[in-house]
Amino acid sequence: MMQHIFLIEDDVKLANLIQTFLLKHGYTIDVFNTAEDYRSSEITFIPSLIICDVMLPDGNGFELISQLKEKYTCPVIFLTALDSVQSQIKGLNLGAYDYLIKPIKPELLLAKIKTIIAHTVNQDSFSDHSDCLRIDSKKRDIYFHNTALNLNESEFDIIAYLAKNMPQPVSREVLFKHVIGREYDGLDRAIDLKVSRLRKKLKDTISSHKNSLDIKSVRGKGYSLDISKL
Repeated sequence: MMQHIFLIEDDVKLANLIQTFLLKHGYTIDVFNTAEDYRSSEITFIPSLIICDVMLPDGNGFELISQLKEKYTCPVIFLTALDSVQSQIKGLNLGAYDYLIKPIKPELLLAKIKTIIAHTVNQDSFSDHSDCLRIDSKKRDIYFHNTALNLNESEFDIIAYLAKNMPQPVSREVLFKHVIGREYDGLDRAIDLKVSRLRKKLKDTISSHKNSLDIKSVRGKGYSLDISKL
């Protein structure tokens, strides 16, 4: 699964350098040069990691991080020229996963990105429901109360992606692009059919458990993964 990154950075030359470097190493990336660029953009991918500058022309990352963490569950790291200990402490206290100081070698940034994503995205289980749902990203297996769900590739991608973003729903457009691999044209029902079949498969596979695992349709917002007691 390709990992997607948001880069919020007002230094256009640096942003282009980072974007080019990460693209060469297999990542997809959205670049925003101001806080307003980020807020006004139509988001089509949910990020695996967000890199945010602190000093932006229309605000600062310390203010923006609360909005980012409210919307996304992925880690946020600061990449900034502010190198004071006080700034680093403030950034980490606000919930940043890491605080990197400019200038930084692209190779070191890449190593940091790989490590952080490996620790947060490719974990074997999701803590909120680790007692009943276990997702092994390396083997691409999913277990519900230790029962293997025996999913195909697209079914695994659907469950894993919804689990990573729960309890927030994922829009049909985003899920379509993530699973099918192309832009949603507003007519293609491929993702709806896959979700419908997956719902039936889940119901048949785990019917004997005390908890249910289902994919809910959230009106106007998309799909969300639901784990509840029967």
